[in-house]
Amino acid sequence: MSKQPEFRIKEQNFSGVSSFYRAKPMRTYVVEVGLKGNVRGELLQEAVNNTLKRMPYFADAFVEKNGDFFYAENPLPMEVKETDVLRRVGGAETNWHCIDVTFWNDTIWFSMFHGLCDGLGMNLFIEATIYHYFRLRDGINEPVEGIRTQDTPILPGEEFDPYSVPYELPEDYAVDFFKDQYWHLPEIDEKPLDHMQGTPVRVKEEDFIRFVKENNSSPVAVLHAMMANAVQKVHPENRQLLGALVPTSNRKALGAENTFKNSAGALRLPYPTEEMEKLSFAEQAQKCRALLKEANDPRLARFLANTMGGALRQVGTAIPNFTGRLSVLDFSKGSNNDTFMIDYVGGLKAGRYASEIVKTKYMATNLDPGFRTVTLYLTATAGYFHLEVVRAFESSVYVDAFLEQLTRFGIHFEREEESRYITPVNGLITGLGLLDEE
Repeated sequence: MSKQPEFRIKEQNFSGVSSFYRAKPMRTYVVEVGLKGNVRGELLQEAVNNTLKRMPYFADAFVEKNGDFFYAENPLPMEVKETDVLRRVGGAETNWHCIDVTFWNDTIWFSMFHGLCDGLGMNLFIEATIYHYFRLRDGINEPVEGIRTQDTPILPGEEFDPYSVPYELPEDYAVDFFKDQYWHLPEIDEKPLDHMQGTPVRVKEEDFIRFVKENNSSPVAVLHAMMANAVQKVHPENRQLLGALVPTSNRKALGAENTFKNSAGALRLPYPTEEMEKLSFAEQAQKCRALLKEANDPRLARFLANTMGGALRQVGTAIPNFTGRLSVLDFSKGSNNDTFMIDYVGGLKAGRYASEIVKTKYMATNLDPGFRTVTLYLTATAGYFHLEVVRAFESSVYVDAFLEQLTRFGIHFEREEESRYITPVNGLITGLGLLDEE
């Protein structure tokens, strides 16, 4: 346990509720950005400092009080470090900052604690830091639309917590999020790994988008159909319902378009095996697009926000300590295995410097039995889609089957070096002594 300084407390956190109250502390979420040339550490530090001048909320720490967590002003420096070892964010190792920036050779790692923000929120920090880095390096000050710098005005609701307020819904509206039982990949339980194993490939953006348009669909829907076909290729005897878990941003549905705070949601998309196998791939991709559109109901976002934020409001002062809260708010319980996940993060805004970014890689560690499934990450950088099939079990059968899908449809891809990683446990909860380290 580390002694936390006396920080000035701000507002209570609601949007990170599922990240704080877990029997095991969450692991850090990391974005890896590869550049064409080696990183200059002094410029990266100055770039981070400039980013925080415009968006000081990214420097916030968290303070726990009577089981609640509060944002707090953190005047300690956010120190960039030259190392290829990821640090624990949120605790003493990073000056209680919930974001950390490290680099080694030509690679930068942006690490975050999910209680502070979500992936799109983190992108705001990354985009601004990369912008400032290249501006300092090249001496060119050319604004990029959508990047928050000292020259852009403060937007309404940049620090709005979308889970802090209840939303109106029809009285009879309710959702059983885990109603459908999706087929559990048997390989998950056969030889589990103690790390994440990834197979990255890159595809020209124009090639993949052309294929999507030819099938009158969307990128996520096409990947949904491809991954399902890959599973059926491995297990042709399966007749059970397949399904994808698709992380989403609920900003628009919650009227929180400008917030940096956690607005993440998720959609569970079925793939009715027996119905789909009678259709052509184009018909499957269109069906998947229709299922995606149907699932992306604004009422669902509001219902989930009411459920998550409401759970914290309900316990209120009745359970004024973390241990007691954990017994009723353990968000690591009750989650079902989905057949696979599709995480489409999008791309980084970089303007003229986009070509300097060689790759982007999003890394989450999912070792719990409920989330050890196959995840397909998709990001866009400088004219390429970077796809990575990640798993926490030994078998590569789904990787091979997915790549066969790309070959089948004539989508040229470049297979890159296998990745192996495990991100650190979050340093806040352990640093405060609320949970023991693993």
